Amino acid sequence: MSAEPSPRQSRGKQRKSYRVEDEYSFLDEDEDGSTPSRTRTPALQEDDNDDGDDFMPDAQEEEPEEDLDEDVIEDDEDDAEAVDEENTDDEFMEPRRHAARGSNAIGMGPILGPNTPKSGREKLVADNIPSPVTFAKGGGIKVRSADNENKLRTRGVADFEKVGGHEPRLKTLFGPESEDLKPILTSRDYWISQETLPIRRPDTIRLNDPFFGSLRRSFFETSEARKKEIKTLRTWYVDTGKYVLAKAQKCRELSTTEGKAYMGTSGRETMNVLWGPANNPQVHTLQKGSRKKIAEAFDNDQKRRGWLFHLGSRVKEAQWATNEDNSTQYLAVAVEQKSTACWQPNPMENPKAPAFNPTHPYAASVQIWAFEATKKGELDTSKEPRLELVICTDWGEPKQLRWCPVGATDGSKQSNNEQGIHLGLLAGTWSDGRARILDVIVPSYGPNTDVPTYVHYSRAAFEVQFPSTIPSCLHWLSGTTLAVATAAGTVGIWTMTRPGTLAAPEIIDHSPKPWFYQQLADTYILTISSGWPSQPHYLSISTADGFARLFDLRSPNADTTASIRGRTLCLTQSWHEQTQSFVMPDEHYMLKHTPIRRYYHNLYSMRLESSITRVATSPVHPGVLIGGTDGTVETSNPIGRIVNYKVIPWQQKWFVHEWRGPIDNMLVKLTQEEDVQILEAGPVEQPADTSLPGTQDGDTASPSIKPTKVPHAILSQPLVRITEGYKATQPGIAHTIMTKKSNNNPDVGKGVTIFEEESAITTLAWNPNLKFGTWAVAGMASGLLRVEDIGITAKE
Repeated sequence: MSAEPSPRQSRGKQRKSYRVEDEYSFLDEDEDGSTPSRTRTPALQEDDNDDGDDFMPDAQEEEPEEDLDEDVIEDDEDDAEAVDEENTDDEFMEPRRHAARGSNAIGMGPILGPNTPKSGREKLVADNIPSPVTFAKGGGIKVRSADNENKLRTRGVADFEKVGGHEPRLKTLFGPESEDLKPILTSRDYWISQETLPIRRPDTIRLNDPFFGSLRRSFFETSEARKKEIKTLRTWYVDTGKYVLAKAQKCRELSTTEGKAYMGTSGRETMNVLWGPANNPQVHTLQKGSRKKIAEAFDNDQKRRGWLFHLGSRVKEAQWATNEDNSTQYLAVAVEQKSTACWQPNPMENPKAPAFNPTHPYAASVQIWAFEATKKGELDTSKEPRLELVICTDWGEPKQLRWCPVGATDGSKQSNNEQGIHLGLLAGTWSDGRARILDVIVPSYGPNTDVPTYVHYSRAAFEVQFPSTIPSCLHWLSGTTLAVATAAGTVGIWTMTRPGTLAAPEIIDHSPKPWFYQQLADTYILTISSGWPSQPHYLSISTADGFARLFDLRSPNADTTASIRGRTLCLTQSWHEQTQSFVMPDEHYMLKHTPIRRYYHNLYSMRLESSITRVATSPVHPGVLIGGTDGTVETSNPIGRIVNYKVIPWQQKWFVHEWRGPIDNMLVKLTQEEDVQILEAGPVEQPADTSLPGTQDGDTASPSIKPTKVPHAILSQPLVRITEGYKATQPGIAHTIMTKKSNNNPDVGKGVTIFEEESAITTLAWNPNLKFGTWAVAGMASGLLRVEDIGITAKE
């Protein structure tokens, strides 16, 4: 016989819109999976006015309840004061009912309305019906049981400990056991010398060396687990996958004339770039499809190891292939392309919603570039990069590309067959509304390596199409498993090793069934990421309703939680292995970390002066790259900030990319078409302008403000300015440059700055391979692509 529940129930503050039966409706499902028929109520709604740093704590231990008899009558004033102190916010309280006193006994008193307030004394004579759920302070709930040990929580783990400081906080973030804390503390000590840019050091340096800290796998990942996953994929590929993919996948090699038809872009043929040292920049003209050494713009500074490409149109995607053991590194690049075979509406004039509808199939391509490395793993600029392969398709524009994180082969010459060099499995979504996996093989080298190979893919071995929606994003969960999210809020997961996943040669229209397909959101899924390699079962998504949600694929209906609601769309996110958190931007131009144990709480590590458009993390070092709409790319090491929130992190600009249109299109027109003197503030039409600061009658501009004579041919064309060489700074998290300015102008800090669309950073990626982890790539909306080894070399 169970113990009778205490007559006094907990009265935690609760939002009106929260209903337990909705949040935990899966507990009431019948055995056949059907939901009991009852009225549904709205789910928990977050307050839009909540501050980003605030969060609602989880359930806490209730205070010991007093043993009170229902017949005891307390003093009215004392009880009323207790109620007022405990229930300060009546807006979110449950309706209180009057209890009996004297002749107003239960069943004899008047019937009260649902909103009738309830006095403190009368709450002692509440209904004797035991409730399966009690509410605790902060919105947590727990199931009533004899020992009250089994608790359900609405999100993550409990609140930070009230007593203590650094140690309780670490235990809350990473776990209470020493095995949970050892990896994060070891990561902090190992990479303590890396403030911003990654460090490259010889492998002979020991732990007690001052340059300790460089490229290595995460301390949260075990070598046994990685070896097992590599063995599983490569065994399957050699025994089964290679032959199945080769038979089901249809591709043929094209001539150079046929292949170039798939590479058409609508961008300009040339691009002027103002680039070089800060005190003496020069204009460099890049032709479409050409590249230039970064060292050439800085008087052949050999410490600068990288290339700048002009690809002719907005760079949509750039991802490094998994290739651990080969000195040649491959980069898949997709640029914005427009069809010449079918009609396309003008911008902002599309009669259909392009984000929710597929496009007509048209010709497009994916470029595979090859870069050579030195014996130390640095980018070798003495060897020109090669356009090795062009993947030509008629599936519309490639929207997102992801290489398999595990190499199906070791990349050596012995593993390559007679067809050529195997690069790996490339998953992607195309604008025709389908997701595919391609087995990419570069044909054997010919006598002229400067001519790329054009291969046309007409069918993929893995190709899925969703009913009444299109795929919006995808992510590899392991070397054999792929998750695809849709615009309707559903997520499907496929594993290639399962029978029936890959198409058979005789089947024309193959549609493999996923082993997991569920509605994880009610709206558009913008991004998807997983905790691979150390936490592959955790799946994080960001949606158009402002929330990010975390799911445990082992029990997705029960183990799920939501983040703080954002006020802008979260268009990028990534898993940061070294801090066991998902990183994504927020509306305040800051980069937030959401740890898996406290996903509902934001920990901030970086900030920009514009909206963050892209974020990239590396599996071999803790450096994080973020890019914004103003063209700024910055990097930082957030481990110190996450471990100790009092630490002010350092961050450093990699470069700043700014685009301007032709002068003729600006509101201020020039009165002449000859060479014009340009100052930082704008053009100067007269050689002697006394209105300029520091000038007098008969004088030219002040020596501190030196005008530059610019030809009209340069002004009439778009111009890109790239600046670099910035020092590392500690900008802080709480304030921006605008908020620190003088308050004399009431408009300062109240507006939102907008930038030219072509200035934005559109793609960022670190090289995931261990030996080449300091290589980074950044794509821009102007059509420029920058590939550089930005690692700092440590001395032996």
